[in-house]
Amino acid sequence: MTRYDPRQLLDEDFDPRTLPGAEPRSTANKLRKRGVNRSDHVIVDDILTHIDVKPAAAEGGFNPTFTGSKYERMWILSWLGPFYDDKKITDVLHRVKGGKEANVYCCAAHPDTGLELLAAKVYRPRLFRNLRNDSQYRQGRPLLDARGKAVNDRRALTAVFQGTRKGKEMQHTSWLAYEFDTLQKLHRAGASVPEPVVMGNNTILMEYVGAAGLPAPSLAESELRKREAKPLFERLMHDVELMLSLGRIHGDLSAFNVLYWEGEVKIIDFPQAIEPDTNPDARAILARDVLRLCQYFARYDVKSDPAAITADLWARYGPAETDEPLGLSA
Repeated sequence: MTRYDPRQLLDEDFDPRTLPGAEPRSTANKLRKRGVNRSDHVIVDDILTHIDVKPAAAEGGFNPTFTGSKYERMWILSWLGPFYDDKKITDVLHRVKGGKEANVYCCAAHPDTGLELLAAKVYRPRLFRNLRNDSQYRQGRPLLDARGKAVNDRRALTAVFQGTRKGKEMQHTSWLAYEFDTLQKLHRAGASVPEPVVMGNNTILMEYVGAAGLPAPSLAESELRKREAKPLFERLMHDVELMLSLGRIHGDLSAFNVLYWEGEVKIIDFPQAIEPDTNPDARAILARDVLRLCQYFARYDVKSDPAAITADLWARYGPAETDEPLGLSA
């Protein structure tokens, strides 16, 4: 049986006939005329093989409004169906954004949640992920299981070290659990982040920012009024300080990872968040986060000194000083 590259399964224009080893187009057409679609069966089997979750939710009445392509429907039923069964969501309304890391969907929240809308961040399996240099962010971070608990089993840690398939699956689970744990920690402390609701198979449900048909844009996509720029800059720097005091650095903070809605900001995307006490690159990563925010707000004539801000934050909240130079590259 031909095996297809799973990274292509969720492309909107995916056509299994174009893949190496697939039947020629003429053959595929003949099969289709006879009511045979072997390629579709192969694709579905491949999805289920890699996610290890059967779309049983579809049999229980989950029929979301948005399904995307027929291959994305498998994705939605498999990972969002269980939240329907658990009375967290009642519908999937539309895709907010898609990316190499994850797709984000706008969902109608179940009344039991007390919310109207929820955002479902559905991670691509480790096979689909393409984050550059993720090893830099994993330095010093604990390996977490699906419950957010540190994994200390020697065999499990060896599998991760050796890069086996099981080890990569555990790394992927840990990546997801770490983002959820970070969101919980920061939201409880009052940081400007979406409220996390629940973590499930490959998915985080959280507060939705924006309106049903109009998701909140990022700062990079927004045009601020000059008078609001400085207060927002100060708010975000307060959040950077609060995060650092709680033992977290965002790691990829910029105007692209800050949502803006009705004069308020929400920082998003924390899978690569690091701990300053254990990551040897923490100071340089913090400096980069600060620099990018300062560069964005400089266009609104908000004057700042990113090197001085970083030095002050590190002196107050960072671990013992080292002789390593402070990196400020964007």
